[in-house]
Amino acid sequence: MKAQGFSLLEILVAMAIMAIMVAFALPNLGGSSDKLAKQEILRLVAAIELVRDQSVLLNREFGLTIDDKGYQFLELVEDDDSDKKSKGKSSGKSKSGAGSSNSSDNSNNDFDENSKDQKRKPKLASWKEISELPELGRHEFNEGLEINLTLDEENLFSQFDDEIDIFEEDVEIFENEEESQKKFEPPQIYFLSSGEQNQFSIGIAISDKSRRDSDSHFFRVRGFLTGELKYEGPLVGNLFQDLDKNYEDNEL
Repeated sequence: MKAQGFSLLEILVAMAIMAIMVAFALPNLGGSSDKLAKQEILRLVAAIELVRDQSVLLNREFGLTIDDKGYQFLELVEDDDSDKKSKGKSSGKSKSGAGSSNSSDNSNNDFDENSKDQKRKPKLASWKEISELPELGRHEFNEGLEINLTLDEENLFSQFDDEIDIFEEDVEIFENEEESQKKFEPPQIYFLSSGEQNQFSIGIAISDKSRRDSDSHFFRVRGFLTGELKYEGPLVGNLFQDLDKNYEDNEL
């Protein structure tokens, strides 16, 4: 018998688990109070690098939705509802025309109409969980951390906001409970199969109100339109004012 090798998906799953475990196992290079912030940013960086590679290798579109409580990776998946409706419509027409003498002509017309409808209507797609990689599912931040996100150098979070409700998940309940599925809002950050992504900055810091402004520092990861990913820290500054500030010689 010939030994069977590992599939690409199995290798990627193993890489996901190893990358996230290594992020937690890395030694703490900063002060003990910043250990949680550093672990969280390294875990996020490892997950983003995995998702970017998988997006290009498997020709799939992924996204990252993040709030002040945690984050989750999603995948853009084509819906089958439109195909089911078109099939049901065509079958219904064929039955109604079975008793008429012009059934063959009607079926040909129905086929032409359906083919035209399929050309007119593009396939719908929605954002869903990445089922084969549970490690990329919802991850909650540890307590005692502050999070900030900027898209195209615009702040989405504020240090004065206690709760952010714009990323709530909508749950639709159908007649059959087994058919109920979670519906997710479009993610803020995209990782395309072409290797492109939108520009973003994610910063994490310890929430310590006793620190002076001169003692404040944070860790961050930045993504650029070219697909480049850069992570830095600890960076001296305010998480909500200096997240997109240019720093030099401060890479991890």
